[in-house]
Amino acid sequence: MKEARIYILFGKKLSNEATKDELSELEQLLQEKQVEPYLAELLQEIWQKKARVNETELDEKWERTASRFPAETEDTTVFPGFQRQAKKVLFRRAMGVAAGLAALVLLSIWLFQPSQKQTLVAGTGAGTKDSVTVARNGERKKIILPDSTEVHLNSGSRLVYNKDFGGNNREVWLSGEAFFEVTKDAAHPFLVNTSRMMVKVLGTVFNVKAYNTKEDIETTVVEGKVEVSLKEDAEKKVILLPNEKISLRNSSIAKEEGHAHTLSTPLSYEVQTVKPDKKETTIPEEAVWVKEKVVFTQEPLEIVALKMERWYNVHIHFKDEKMKHLLMTGDFDNVSLNEAMHVLQIMVGFAYDINGNDVFIR
Repeated sequence: MKEARIYILFGKKLSNEATKDELSELEQLLQEKQVEPYLAELLQEIWQKKARVNETELDEKWERTASRFPAETEDTTVFPGFQRQAKKVLFRRAMGVAAGLAALVLLSIWLFQPSQKQTLVAGTGAGTKDSVTVARNGERKKIILPDSTEVHLNSGSRLVYNKDFGGNNREVWLSGEAFFEVTKDAAHPFLVNTSRMMVKVLGTVFNVKAYNTKEDIETTVVEGKVEVSLKEDAEKKVILLPNEKISLRNSSIAKEEGHAHTLSTPLSYEVQTVKPDKKETTIPEEAVWVKEKVVFTQEPLEIVALKMERWYNVHIHFKDEKMKHLLMTGDFDNVSLNEAMHVLQIMVGFAYDINGNDVFIR
């Protein structure tokens, strides 16, 4: 019966309907079940992604559904179209809830099937991993590893390392973005694994960005020297010096109508010289997020929106798909979501609405 209670309480938490007492009860039940905290964090991330609904697509589904039934018989002389609009709103809400419920199915797997939990963790690239740190959308975290290496984890990121880290190995697995200040140890190279590249250093300062989105995968060096190996070509190794970065075209993921499709495309990358941020003279703009700043230079509004979604923990919806391709240059330095949207509005000239965690650009 406790399992059923966990489902109910977790559903309320994810829907922001749980009371303080219910949140305390959920925490106690999770402790009794010995559920690792990061699994709950992963579930919340999946819930948020599943809950994103393409409104245009929903409207089309509604029209197809409504067309199969006879014309409305309700009296709409006072408020023409009211009954139809009300049903449309209820339909969209139901579809959104249904999309999110898929996450609760995963909860049963994670909570009560240990073998599945191991498989999920191993999916990042190694065997048994005992330490996982997640920075959810809207937050940034700082981690001190056992070898005294400092890691700043950006929003929407996850860092994993083994229980024997700092002994015979210094290896981590990253999904998302992190800024590393690695403690020097010539006898034990520091390795950062991502889905498509591995970074090897002895002791230096660098930034790695490897989100599972349309954004390029990048490694940027601030101090020292790094060696980058590309997963698609094991023989290809690139040495980067200070103020250099390698950008790997993230063509393996394409978002089409809200779905991810694996593509088979040739390996495409380039090495570039980077410039220090105009205010933070010792840090390039690729890594200036550690100073609580969002920077974008000639980037499509769609990519800027991805950064803002993670930074402010919101979902950004485009009414006009053409808006996504507008190139933007600017930065946000410790400003609120509303202030950031107002700046973009001035730059582009669009209108927008903010409704809770949803932003609509039109």
